[in-house]
Amino acid sequence: MSSTPGPDQAKEPDVRDRIFASALRHFSQKGYAATSLREVSEDAGTTKPMIYYYFGSKEGLYAGIVRQILEEMAETIRAQLPAEAPVTEQVLAYCERYLDYFLQQEEIIALVLREVFGLGGVPMAEFSQALGERVRLPLDEILARGMASGQLRQDSVPLCATAITGIMNMFILAHVFGGAPIDRETPLRQVRYYITGLACPS
Repeated sequence: MSSTPGPDQAKEPDVRDRIFASALRHFSQKGYAATSLREVSEDAGTTKPMIYYYFGSKEGLYAGIVRQILEEMAETIRAQLPAEAPVTEQVLAYCERYLDYFLQQEEIIALVLREVFGLGGVPMAEFSQALGERVRLPLDEILARGMASGQLRQDSVPLCATAITGIMNMFILAHVFGGAPIDRETPLRQVRYYITGLACPS
């Protein structure tokens, strides 16, 4: 079966968006394994070859959805950060927004986490890359400014950012995979301990 769209199909400006919206709906409701490209294409009013044309494969389609979810998370967090606050407060604000976004979008993010950890491959790679390059980027920038201004000790920005997000992710993963409750203040308290140790004495 050819993956090249016909001339009429290729002119449809919203076909990719329709495929994406249909796939998000089906993956959210049924999960990756139970969703077929046939039902996605029928629901989107297009054909399977168009899915292959725009996304390459079912894995590629799912990876695109994962990437967009994380990009939306990054944009939401960045928009709510207090740019004029001291660096330590900005770090805590980032962590608060990070946890709040998860709690607000828990159903779909928990589904994504369960799916990508089970699938591995392209979706897992996309998830890891988007998490590091998009979602963690505002935190990287805050830490870099803090170190440049002398508010924080000089250290590796990526390592410090990974340590901070790792604290929050530990609680999120324990909740998603183990059913542990998330007490929002517990991870934030641990982040406070970490960032206080990183701060330079005033």
